Amino acid sequence: MPKKKITYEEAYAKLEEILSNMEKGELSLNDSMESFKEANELYKYCEELLGKAEGEVKIILENDLEDNFSVEV
Repeated sequence: MPKKKITYEEAYAKLEEILSNMEKGELSLNDSMESFKEANELYKYCEELLGKAEGEVKIILENDLEDNFSVEV
């Protein structure tokens, strides 16, 4: 995970920037490896944030369904 908390959008933009630089093929092997490591961490961080958001959406939808379809006896 990135050292400081950043937003999903910031992490994704940084990931795109790293990948763009790597695709140019101008980095040394060492710089490529460091970039790969950073990109991997950013990817995992983005994936984690998306997983949390998905979980929250599921909870909201489940609560909404329960509220709309509860039957009083």
